[in-house]
Amino acid sequence: MLRKSLDWIGLRANLFVTILAVLVAVNVPFQVYLHKTTPLLAWKGGGFGMYTEPHAEDRAVWLHLEGKDGTAFVQLWPETPAFVEWREAARVSGGAYLAALTKNAERFRFYPRDVQAARLINQLSRVRWPEALIGQVTPESDSVFKPDRLTLEVYENRFDLESNTVTRESVFKYSGVRAE
Repeated sequence: MLRKSLDWIGLRANLFVTILAVLVAVNVPFQVYLHKTTPLLAWKGGGFGMYTEPHAEDRAVWLHLEGKDGTAFVQLWPETPAFVEWREAARVSGGAYLAALTKNAERFRFYPRDVQAARLINQLSRVRWPEALIGQVTPESDSVFKPDRLTLEVYENRFDLESNTVTRESVFKYSGVRAE
């Protein structure tokens, strides 16, 4: 009698373990799919997202402005002292616009996508960039850079174990769009 009870429990345990293994095996590809198609949070989907979440605190957003005199590189996030000084010197509406650009760049670094990049480039193309940030680079025409002359790039700092150094790698790049 005891032997039959143990056999019955053992069969049920094997069945339970098999079902659990199948559920986990199905959930992993589903989490990978969610990571690629949605802004997956660390605990979304029972905690599996923590393995696919990017480390955005180690990312920087850069803007490349192509002018008739070359290319200027402006760091949008984290803000540089020159950018902060420019924003604080602007009038109220201009300062608010620049603050919104900075906030959008900060959000953009988490999950950069083409749609957000196109929106941000269109916003950035309305700005008259000061010489303190772009040097001698000037727009080809007018006083602002056209959207198709702008490129957004997100870099991430990564620690290289072999060389014991921190390297900067591009994780997203989006070049020029036509004005809407």
